[in-house]
Amino acid sequence: MRLYLLRHAEAEAEAREDDLRELTELGWAQAQAAADWLCQQVSGPTRLIASPLCRARQTARVVQQTLGLKEVDILEVLSPEGDPLRAEQAISLIMRESVEELIVVSHMPLIASLQSWLEEGLLTTGEPFSLAEIRVMEAGVFAPGLGVRCGGFAPEETNKALADLRALISRL
Repeated sequence: MRLYLLRHAEAEAEAREDDLRELTELGWAQAQAAADWLCQQVSGPTRLIASPLCRARQTARVVQQTLGLKEVDILEVLSPEGDPLRAEQAISLIMRESVEELIVVSHMPLIASLQSWLEEGLLTTGEPFSLAEIRVMEAGVFAPGLGVRCGGFAPEETNKALADLRALISRL
């Protein structure tokens, strides 16, 4: 079984209520780039779940349309401050329903904590995700410490920004 952990794409600045922040023009492009990459990865029965916050739902909708999936299931437990233990339980239950591949669209810090919990069995803040970054995990059963990271994707804009930041830091 395969699990794709996807952080939402870039959203508007926090000038409005956090749960209503929509994707920016760059965010829509990042979401499409992530969806295009996923289109080349997924092959079996696939399910898509997302946080109820607008930016996650919009990112998930792009993935849904690109992959031709019937629906996006919205789970409150995938909100930014959600409990990684409850999120893992929800994922485990879904994976038992004849799903070979599950795409989870969520936020920092939850998504990094969830990855750390599934991969290492440790409840930590985990390694931060870039916007629209995907980390792929495989396991026979998804439970703490049983997931194996086997790939990933980050949009070019993110990679370039990280390279520019590293270059700047190296000059200091």
